[in-house]
Amino acid sequence: MKKIYFSLLLFAVVLAGVADGQVIKVISISNYTLDVKVGEKVAVKNTITVKNLIGSPIVPGIGEIRLQKRSPTKVLFFSIPFTENPEPVSVNGVRAYTGDGKQIPVNVTSEGDYTSIRYEIWYPVEPGREFTFVVEYESEELAERGILFSDVSIPVGSDMEIQSINARFHPASGWKMVYSGRAPGRLPAGGIAFYTAEFSPLPLPDVGIRWSVFLWSLVLLLSLVVFTYITKYGKKSE
Repeated sequence: MKKIYFSLLLFAVVLAGVADGQVIKVISISNYTLDVKVGEKVAVKNTITVKNLIGSPIVPGIGEIRLQKRSPTKVLFFSIPFTENPEPVSVNGVRAYTGDGKQIPVNVTSEGDYTSIRYEIWYPVEPGREFTFVVEYESEELAERGILFSDVSIPVGSDMEIQSINARFHPASGWKMVYSGRAPGRLPAGGIAFYTAEFSPLPLPDVGIRWSVFLWSLVLLLSLVVFTYITKYGKKSE
C-alpha cells in the first residue's frame, strides 16, 4: 500500500513587515533533525531550532505539522495509478517540549483528509538567539509493510527557510536499512522534501534503488517470460 505524507510548519510570527517593497525575514529554522525509529510502530522525533534574524525579540507562536496518507487500489502487489484517496493519519503519543524539557501545549485534530498536530510556543527569542523545541508522535500507519520490506517516507516542509536538515532512521532489531532516499540538506521557504528509507531482514546493500520495486519487477518479468515460453512452446508440443 503506497502512502504519501505531507507536513507543514506554520508560525504566527513569520514576517515583521515590508520595507521599500521587500519582505523582511524575521525568523528561520537554523537546524531540523528528524529521528525516525521503525518497529511495530513508527516513532518520529522532530527537533527544531529557530533563530531570530532581527534586532527585536520575537515569539514563534503557533506551529503545525500536517500528516496525510494516500492509499491506492492494489491488484496483487501492484498499485493502480490515479486511484489514491487522501486520508488522515492516526497518531498517538503526541507531545511537544522545549530543549530543556518544559512541556509545550499541543493538540491533535482531523481536518478533513489530513491530521493536524498543533503546538504553541510563547517563549520570546532574543535578537540573534536560537530556541530549540521537540515534537514527537507515533503511528502504525507511517510505514508501508510487506513480506520482506518496510518503507517509510517522512516529509519536511516549512513556510520559512530551513538552513540545515539531518534525517536519521533507526531500524528495529533484526532489520537493516537497505535504501535511503537522496534528499536535500536544506530547504528554501515554502519548500518540501521527502526523507525515505527501506528496511529488510535480508542482508542487502544500499545501491541507490528500492529493493522491493526491483525484486517485484524482476518477479513480474520472469513470470511473463515463463508464460510466454509455455504459451509458445506448449502449443508446438501438442
